[in-house]
Amino acid sequence: MNRNRKNALLSLLLAAVMLLPACSEAPGTGGEEAPAAPNPTETLPDAAAEPEPEETALKADLPEKTWDGEEVMFLTAQNLGYDWYTSHEIYAEELDGTLINDAVYVRNGQIEQQFDIHIAETKLPDCHNTARSAVKAGDDVYDVVMPYINSTISLATEGLLRDLHKIPYLDLEKPWWDQRANENLIIADRLFFSTGDIAILDNECTMVMFFNKEMIRQHDLDNPYELVREHGWTLDKVRDMAVEVTNDANGDGKLDHSDVWGLSIAFNAPISMYFGAGERIVNRNEDGTLEFALGSARSVDVFDRLTRLCYDERMLSDLTTTSAGYDVVSKMFNASQVMMVTFALVDINGMRDAEFEFGILPYPLYDETQKEYNNLISTGLVSSVSVPVTCPDPELTGVTLEAMAYGSTTTLTPAYYDNALKTRYVRDEESGEMLDIIFATRVYDLGFISDWGGAGSLVGNLYKSKSTDFASGWARIQKVALKQLDKAMQSFAALDALEDNG
Repeated sequence: MNRNRKNALLSLLLAAVMLLPACSEAPGTGGEEAPAAPNPTETLPDAAAEPEPEETALKADLPEKTWDGEEVMFLTAQNLGYDWYTSHEIYAEELDGTLINDAVYVRNGQIEQQFDIHIAETKLPDCHNTARSAVKAGDDVYDVVMPYINSTISLATEGLLRDLHKIPYLDLEKPWWDQRANENLIIADRLFFSTGDIAILDNECTMVMFFNKEMIRQHDLDNPYELVREHGWTLDKVRDMAVEVTNDANGDGKLDHSDVWGLSIAFNAPISMYFGAGERIVNRNEDGTLEFALGSARSVDVFDRLTRLCYDERMLSDLTTTSAGYDVVSKMFNASQVMMVTFALVDINGMRDAEFEFGILPYPLYDETQKEYNNLISTGLVSSVSVPVTCPDPELTGVTLEAMAYGSTTTLTPAYYDNALKTRYVRDEESGEMLDIIFATRVYDLGFISDWGGAGSLVGNLYKSKSTDFASGWARIQKVALKQLDKAMQSFAALDALEDNG
């Protein structure tokens, strides 16, 4: 269907989006339990209008060409359990008065008018298997498939996806594509999936820490923002601050949900700390091959340091209480019973009614000498852009993706990042600064994503069993992990040979 829109109407719609009140988009959880999430279409009252963002200096290099109303079909992920992990960034049927939806609608309308195309979407819970079946059957119905990253890698291994580097007009070096993803997700010199301004789930699923500013002041602790700036925000410093706060508030001689805690440890906090300290599951060699980074002296030391923090009985976790999942911990945080929590960024939606000032922080460094912060993305719930080998018109697909990613820099990204986060939920300028640091230092790791031989799950599994023997844990799975990694690399080598032969 051809959806031409007049320039004047588009201008009015864009202005309308910038004047909309902020909304609670895609609430979720960084823990094992789902929160009582607000409605994803709910708007926040009394939000001040935001000025239109300044024009991006760089321009997308796109052709002056139209496609006579051609449809570009996206296959996207639907999460039936928790809608906040459903893709809401690709398609919007109409304006509905909510920030993200209307930003998407306006962005798509501009692109549809410019190239005379129609952007469409099929949203399914079994997105990756649907993509697999369609491609293997030679069905060219989908131009773009966007399963969660941990599922997408199997499609790449099976040779069902195109190398994004070879898609016409897709300029992956431009800032509207995530350069960390482009660098970390390379497989055999190919990039089969990536993300950037076109999406928001990569932001939502970034692991962060939240803290109660009033509790910091009450206990006369160092300013966490200053610690981050001075590279003093380390594993040991977090532990020292947390221990200072935890106390038996009701005096019954035990620590439980009635008491006050300095830090909560979510089930995925240990692996987030492991990556935050600069460690990886796999590294890339100079020839582009992958090798495991586990088992080095530093990795063992990092694990030892994070277990001293995570296993401490003065930390709120499932190791120290009956339950410390998201639902319990979020209520305790809002009641000022926990000073620092380890969540995903999406969990900020559950804190907007907090009566105290809170802030956002990156995961801590290993020590003061570490050069940069590292913040893990929970890729199991992050959609990625992929182009199936059955895509009927790669040129049209490339133009659409590049235009959507570029167009998001003045629509979707400001709506999500500047309005919904920096100026709505976050209550101080320093947290906006922290978000800049966090988003610039996100981690994608193919070993964590693929979990070859259980290597990506090693830290989490050791934490569950409260084991401190990292070296032995790696030794137990190393043989199988190496075998599975080698098999994966052979699969891509076979794709090389197939491509070379025509």
